[in-house]
Amino acid sequence: MFSHINDLPNDILGITIFGKTTKADYNLLNPIMKAHKEKNETIKMFVDLKDFEYTAGAFWEDFKFSINYLEAISAIALVTKKEWIEKAMEAFGALVPNLKMEGFQENEREKALAWLKNLELAEK
Repeated sequence: MFSHINDLPNDILGITIFGKTTKADYNLLNPIMKAHKEKNETIKMFVDLKDFEYTAGAFWEDFKFSINYLEAISAIALVTKKEWIEKAMEAFGALVPNLKMEGFQENEREKALAWLKNLELAEK
């Protein structure tokens, strides 16, 4: 399931992922992503990954979702307690041109937000 995080700066899109993730969750997330892209041109994401479980349909939707927004996403700060996910996402980010991706431990939420904010300053 996805939950939109509302208390972030306007140019950072925050999403919490938890519980069972289904195709329907992506149908709810797509309009949020589209609106953010239209407003800001690029998408800087703060992703708080809690305990979750993918269904087969969600895995396919995640793949399509990633392809649709890959060029628009400029940075992702991923917060998780699972180090293997953190490292896998950082490796993925290293393979994708123009995508900055950094993983953070569960207790580093503020550090993750600061990283995204510092990227904004570096771009100006």
